[in-house]
Amino acid sequence: MKKIVLLFVCWMLAIGGWAQSNENSATAADFGTMYVLSGQTVEVAITITNTGTKAIRTFSYTITNGESTSDEKIISARNLAVGESREYKFSFETGNETGKKVQTFTITKVNGAENSASHGSATGIFYVITEKAPVTPLVEEFTGTWCGWCPIGFDAMEDAHEMYRNNVALIAVHCSDVMEVSDFSEIAQRAPYYPSALVDRGEGFYPSSNDLDGQIGKSTRNKVAMGMIEVSAEWTDDNKTEIKIDTKTKFVYSEDNGNYAIGFALTQDGMTGSGSSWAQNNNLSGDSNYKESNPFWYQAASKVTGVKYNHVGVAAWGLTKGITGSVNPVIRAGEEQLYTYNANISRKNTIQDKSKLKVIAILINRENGAVVNAAQTTISEEPTKTLSPSLPRNGEGVSPIMGGQKGGLYDLSGREISNFNSQISNLPKGIYIKNGKKVLVK
Repeated sequence: MKKIVLLFVCWMLAIGGWAQSNENSATAADFGTMYVLSGQTVEVAITITNTGTKAIRTFSYTITNGESTSDEKIISARNLAVGESREYKFSFETGNETGKKVQTFTITKVNGAENSASHGSATGIFYVITEKAPVTPLVEEFTGTWCGWCPIGFDAMEDAHEMYRNNVALIAVHCSDVMEVSDFSEIAQRAPYYPSALVDRGEGFYPSSNDLDGQIGKSTRNKVAMGMIEVSAEWTDDNKTEIKIDTKTKFVYSEDNGNYAIGFALTQDGMTGSGSSWAQNNNLSGDSNYKESNPFWYQAASKVTGVKYNHVGVAAWGLTKGITGSVNPVIRAGEEQLYTYNANISRKNTIQDKSKLKVIAILINRENGAVVNAAQTTISEEPTKTLSPSLPRNGEGVSPIMGGQKGGLYDLSGREISNFNSQISNLPKGIYIKNGKKVLVK
């Protein structure tokens, strides 16, 4: 009997101790990824949950950024009830160094006592950047001449071009019709329905003019791009079978193991043809719902001939994952990277008029397939000045990787000497750059 009483007393003490130790317990939810400017203080919303047996009046916390942990701070919880979750805002310092930084938020005390929760910490990631880069959204619209509702997307793309001009890159991806190109087959698999569109490879949506304008505007205003890209293009031969594409990329943060690449798309305006395969099916014909929003198609027949199709994707290289080696994985904020790609179009038979082509360069995050930024250009008839980095006067500091190849030879403007055959002495007199170092030819 004494043993039973003793065991009961011990059990009660244990229960009492357990209850007391769990009176003050709180957990914090992870707070995801944020893009923040360097040297700033940002407010971060974190959800706190009372997992104890007593209402929380106050709690204390610390913030760890890398190896540095802040002083402990106390905050009023405003009587957070047992089992209740509530969002609180906390100030985080971004610091002056750019790059990817893991942030850890830890609830150290609850009601002045040690936090008994086994998971009292939450984490998030800051990408600290130097500036908010200008954004050129990429629109990929999925369409086909067989699709009776696709005139809606046709008008939306024209409206977007009219409103944004070169500040948006437009690709009409034709599927199962005369303008279909196999280079776009992988991205076409992402079409949820027809017509539909993606902006920067986000969620698919119905591309009415209002919806497309809203998505483009949202990307332009709110998207934080990790880098920016410029592009120029020129024909390399009189027959116009190859395009020399030069890009200049600049990131707004630093990283030693970046995973980015550049892809290219070629579009043509004014594509047209005769016969039923070029006729656009038109379900808007005579439908009063479209009398105001799409007047041309409302008045047109149910099958429209003589249509001139714009922004048609006619060729692509590295469209979804980019071209390996096009971006150096060692990224430094503000430093410019150059890349040259020679695009051969001799077998791109969908192209009708080479004077109406545009080149679109797409900067891609290979980790998640997202579009970081885009740029577009027409193709110059005459050789143009290659996009060149901001170089010191003596040419020092040139990246050893330019044009996608190590060991290349460049002049002081950053242009690759394409006919270089390893005999430097055969070059004209002047200063050149090889492997990031000056070479003087006398």
